[in-house]
Amino acid sequence: MDINKLYGEKNNNESPAIGHYNAAKKAFDEANYEEALRLQMHAFTADPDFKPTYELAVLVIEKLGGGEEAALFKKAIADFNNCKPFYDLGYHFIDVGNYRMAIPFLERSLVLSNNSLSVAMELSIAYTAQFQPEKGMELLKQIDLGNSFWAWCQLYWCSLLSNEPDGIEQFINNTKIKFKDNIDIRDRNTIAIFSALSKLEECLLRYKTIEKPEYIIRDWQYIQYGGAVLEYFDNKIAEDALQVAGGRFVAKFGTNSEVKIIINKLKEYLVRLERFPETIYMLPGRNCEILGKAISKVFGVNCMKYSKNDPVQNGLIVAGNTSDFNDYPEFVRITGNTLTFALNHNWLEGSLISPDICGFMAQTYVFPWEGGSLKINHETNQVDKSEPDLRLEEEIAEAIAGEEGEVDPDFKDILDFYYERKEYMKGGLKDSLRRLHYNTDSPVKGAYFC
Repeated sequence: MDINKLYGEKNNNESPAIGHYNAAKKAFDEANYEEALRLQMHAFTADPDFKPTYELAVLVIEKLGGGEEAALFKKAIADFNNCKPFYDLGYHFIDVGNYRMAIPFLERSLVLSNNSLSVAMELSIAYTAQFQPEKGMELLKQIDLGNSFWAWCQLYWCSLLSNEPDGIEQFINNTKIKFKDNIDIRDRNTIAIFSALSKLEECLLRYKTIEKPEYIIRDWQYIQYGGAVLEYFDNKIAEDALQVAGGRFVAKFGTNSEVKIIINKLKEYLVRLERFPETIYMLPGRNCEILGKAISKVFGVNCMKYSKNDPVQNGLIVAGNTSDFNDYPEFVRITGNTLTFALNHNWLEGSLISPDICGFMAQTYVFPWEGGSLKINHETNQVDKSEPDLRLEEEIAEAIAGEEGEVDPDFKDILDFYYERKEYMKGGLKDSLRRLHYNTDSPVKGAYFC
């Protein structure tokens, strides 16, 4: 028997990766190393057993200056039938947030390790972060989880995201009983366990407020984070619209009138939920200041720049992108009757917190004043890019506030959804008063750039 066949190695003409590999090799030969790496991701996904892809990866990554990463691939090549180097590769890519790249290495490691629990855990995490929680759930159901809290917690997290909540409440109650004597112990592991349990419990509580959660981002951003999304699209917009990005956007090029519509929606939302702010706090940065000043003008309330650890009260804290909050750990805990708002919430990028309210969720967003938005030049029939607006923040904010910005009447349905659950929204009476770290775990599938 050919041992290479036994362990999955294939001749070049037999591997489903060969087309992607050849394209990656061509890009490498043309010194287009970034493209070669992108194409290799497809090759690894098509066939994680195809050794030439690993050999090419070493060459590409060394050209890109990734010596430590290249060393991981070299170890896998040198010990190709050992689960450990493939686990190390998968763990590395999870650690840097590239879950898609992690999956094929962990799948190979799982086979070679005869269903190791540690490998299965990491693979389940990667599946879930790639909008496949049901695969993560089914995988862990086939593994002996023993008495590992973290494995059971991951299983039930995947189950919740897969619309299968049975057993979660009992798991939470049993764990509380098991650890009741540890509740005041401040060691790192105990704190982490109770934090994970608290997150699962609060998400389950919100899940129960929807009779049949749909796979639209409105429902799951609420369930997972207690957050509101002011603008998303569903199949009422166009046939099969949800298949694009589950109600989220892939790329979005902003206009001043669109920003004004979002601000008007934000105003209606805050009035309806009786959370209208007394002050607008702007995070540092041009995007945040333009938005904050525009919101201030439309709302008719004062605005001020926020500095780290400033006391805030009855206010709305404004950011351009969710990532703008990453340097402010004080916002993890909700204090002073404040709300956080980000115009754009990048749904493929982890962040310190998920904002209480976001305008929309887009993988790529270009602010209207940044320049670079695509537009058709009708004289040349060519696609041109807009020029940046170099006016002062105050002037741009004044222009935004002066736009028409009429809100679609259908927005009332969105407001009704949130109003009926206002006590469970972030900062509500039945909320934990702790903003949750945002990661890409979601059952709402969708297309995205890669």
